[in-house]
Amino acid sequence: MDPWLQDRINMLSDEFKHYRSIDSYLIKLSSLIYDLEDYSYGDVQRARILLEKILTHPSIINHMAHLSCYKDTIEAQIQRDPRVRKLRDYSDVLIKVLSETPCKEEKSMELSREATFRIEKKEEEVTEEIKHKHLYSNRNLIVKISIAAGLIFVALAVFYAILILLKVH
Repeated sequence: MDPWLQDRINMLSDEFKHYRSIDSYLIKLSSLIYDLEDYSYGDVQRARILLEKILTHPSIINHMAHLSCYKDTIEAQIQRDPRVRKLRDYSDVLIKVLSETPCKEEKSMELSREATFRIEKKEEEVTEEIKHKHLYSNRNLIVKISIAAGLIFVALAVFYAILILLKVH
């Protein structure tokens, strides 16, 4: 196999392991199309053949099995999303591979990953909530210790009063 093609396959296989959204796959495949067209010197037929070779390669087909569960969503997203416009000319190749690949739903995927600033905000909220609970539990502990100390003081005062009463009688 051509070393350039093998490098692309290895790169895709490594990157696909970390993807959790359909958009991630589509955007990566869209950028791959640009690479394939450059490598093919603009020969679209050759780029289509190379794309099919890559998508059906054993180290990539496992990832295609995850995507094949979302074939209809992917087909609609390619037509709708301007970020993956380049895939529109090659969607038939991708859909063909997805149709021939049995669905393997090991990981559930969302259409798109939530924005990073929202994820970070949620993480901050959780951190603040944990801090608040920790602070609240420390306050609770102080209140409990204070009550216990107060009860001990009252018990000692009652005990001392009983001792004084016993000495008087």
